[in-house]
This record gives sequence, C-alpha cells and structure tokens, in this order.
Amino acid sequence: MEPDLDRLFDFESHGGLFPQFRSVWDPVYSAAHGWVDKLRDSGKGRTRVAIMATHPLSFAALFLAFSREEVDLFLFNPTWGRVELDTARRVSNVQYEISDSGPGVFACSRNEAARLSTTVEMGRNLLRVMIPTGGTSGRIRFAIHDWSTLAAAAYGFQAHISCSKMAGHCVLPLYHVSGFMQLVRALLTMGSVVFGRLETFEREHALLLAEDREVRFLSLVATQLERLLRDEANIPRLKDYRAIFIGGGPAPVGLLERSRSLRLPLAPTYGMTETGAQVATLSPEQFLAGEMHQGRALPHVRIDIVNEEVTSERMPVGEVGLIQVLGMSLFRGYYGDTLSKSNLSVLTTDLGRLDEAGHLMVLGRADRVVITGGEKVNLREVEMVFEASGLVSDVHAFGIADREWGELLAVAYVPQDSGVSEGTIREVIGREFSNYKMPKKWIRLSEIPRNEAGKPNLPELEAKTSA
Repeated sequence: MEPDLDRLFDFESHGGLFPQFRSVWDPVYSAAHGWVDKLRDSGKGRTRVAIMATHPLSFAALFLAFSREEVDLFLFNPTWGRVELDTARRVSNVQYEISDSGPGVFACSRNEAARLSTTVEMGRNLLRVMIPTGGTSGRIRFAIHDWSTLAAAAYGFQAHISCSKMAGHCVLPLYHVSGFMQLVRALLTMGSVVFGRLETFEREHALLLAEDREVRFLSLVATQLERLLRDEANIPRLKDYRAIFIGGGPAPVGLLERSRSLRLPLAPTYGMTETGAQVATLSPEQFLAGEMHQGRALPHVRIDIVNEEVTSERMPVGEVGLIQVLGMSLFRGYYGDTLSKSNLSVLTTDLGRLDEAGHLMVLGRADRVVITGGEKVNLREVEMVFEASGLVSDVHAFGIADREWGELLAVAYVPQDSGVSEGTIREVIGREFSNYKMPKKWIRLSEIPRNEAGKPNLPELEAKTSA
C-alpha cells in the first residue's frame, strides 16, 4: 500500500499539519531541508541518519524533510544514558546524528568510523524508518518500517475508526511508535496534530478545537490519564475527544471504572512497534457499555491465538495462547538481522484469547509467571481475579525469591475503599483459587508506584515485602 506522497507533501509543506507551529514552520522546515541537501550525496550506499531531537517542532521538520529521501532514518531517544546511546550507535552504525539545542536549531555530528551500508533492494520504498524497541530490557533493537507498512497501519486504523481524517493530541514521545504514528496518521489523512505535555494540556487541547470532535483523538498510557484526572477541570476536556486510546499494558481496573462513570470515551488498544502500533481497538461505545477487552482486529491485520508449545496450532475460541498478528503493517525485520521484504506474521510473547465475536482479551506476557513449590502461576490470571472481585481499584502480582518455595507469590493491592479489609479480600479470593495460587505476601497500599510508562515499580514493591 503506497500513499500519494506528492499530494501529501504539498499539503504539509505549507505547515497545515501543525497548527501550533504555523507561524514558525517555514524557516524551520527550510533549515531541516538544508541538512537533507548536505547529506544527500554522502557517499556510496544508503545514508544512515539518526534524529535525536528534543523538541517536537525539530523532530517533525526533520522527519518530513527526509521522508522522500533514500535514507535509513533512526529514531534516537534523546534521554538515553551513555550505555543505551552507545548500544544504539553500535547497532545502527549511523553516519550522522542530528540534534537540536532549541526548536528548529539543528546541529549535526558525523561518525567518521561508520561503515558503508550493504545494498538493500528497496523498490519504491526509498525511506526506511528504524523505530527503537526493547530499551527497557537493556537490549535496544530497531524495527524497520517503510511507507508501505506505515500506510497500511494508518489507513487500517482510519477505516476501523471510520473518520475522514485524524486530528491528534500527542503527549507521547515521537521516538516511540505510539507517538510517531500519531504524526504519520495526521500526515497520511491530511489531518493535524498538536504536541504537548500534561502540564500544558489545556493549552494544546484548545488548539484542536477548530477540528470537528469526530476527528479528534488522544493517546495516553494509564499513568497519564490518572494524572489528568487529578484536576477535575480536565474532565470536560477529555470528553471533547472522539476516542482516548489507552495502551502500554493493562490499565488499573479502578481507573477504567472511574473513567466509565465519568463517561470518558476510552478505547483500550493493543499493538507494538513491530506491528506499526494499534492492531486491535475497543470502540468508546463498547467501553461505555461495560465491555472489558481490547476490541476486534483492525481491517489490515488478522489476529490468531496459537498454542504456546506448538505455535503452528491455532487455539479454539475462548482458550488462552500466544497472540500472533498477520498483516500488511508488520515490520520488515530488525536492523542488522537478515532482512526479508516483508514479515507475514509476528508471534508475540503476549498471552490472550478471542471470544466468538472476535474480541481480543490480552492477558499479559507469557513470561509473567512464578514457579512456587513446583507449581506454575500466571500473574495476570491472579490480577484478573482480584479485579473481578470488585474489592480493589489496582493490583499487581509478582514473585520474590524464597529458599523454601523457590518463589513466593506476592500481591500489592489498593482497596476499593478504606472499609475493605484484607480478611474480606482473602475470603473472596480464596473461593476462586487453589491453595498454591493464593498469595503468601500481601501488601496494602494507597497507590501502586508506577513509572512514566505506567509500569509498576518492581524494586520499590519488592522493598515493601521486607518492610
């Protein structure tokens, strides 16, 4: 699937994509193009360039300036530390890094030791975008996308949502697929996008009000939504969006219930860097009606549930297995690995199940298990039983090393209200579980500590088990 780049770039070259940058767009875009001209004839082979911009204006201008070039464009996280940055440079072998010291103020450094790239058959896909993944695990890799995969993801998303164009409010980092795809969707649908932070949410939100509500979208992780809801003035603003996409892992059940009671148009999603972001999304209407899953597969993909042991075997409806994604938006491989023209499927490490209507329920990572007393316990299964009890607003299960048991099953939980006792919860949970699945460590908290991505802070929780 190839977008009409000539028509699209005629639109964006006038700054119509970025209402907040309209008055400063032309000189910044020209400066970005100046660097494209300097690097275009850098030698034999494909030029490898890293964008390490801190300001969204800088990032947007550089990306669009390079978008029709024969270049491998790497998205670097400007907050990486020395070890992560050294790893990214080693994996990517970039020839140039372009950074900014302010909005649209560019500087370029050259790696004189960079090797020439090998010849890669590209066809019409001149641009390749290398999106980082796996940074939190310490093993940074770059998933390869091009205009075909990006367009399949954007247009499939548009068809699923059924809207004429996309106007996005982006508060997620542009080097991450969840932020980057908001820019791509706006470009390919000739929409608009504003960039901001939670601290300035009201200001950037106002910039999108010129667009019809039916095309306004917001993407958040659960922690960001929780923080926005601390200010009640944000509630009517959040209702101004057609959909608020929530990804990045399971959201606390208490947050989902509060959002539903406030009639917020949440749309829980599932996707990853390798799939071009979203591949399954629940509609806000279904969410408000009480449904609790990640929705149906988007039109450009198929989702299967396969056997963990025999991955060629598809699981029956309702049974749990590994999530497999097939479709046109899948990445071309990891940079540096043996490349193929396309990936027909991606086998994830996430567990899930499909119901008879094709709704996907994501159950968490397959490696989220503990082995206690020789018995395997799925941590997400434990959490879901706690959530279904209606007695907790947030919960996280984890294992801690133990000499006798190998691992002890621990659970940190936030009671639905102060009147809910641990004894009450133990009694309700005990009816659902075998003895070996009952947590042996219980940690009652007013709030589960989480990082910026919404993931529980495991070292802090482990410290509480010995407090």
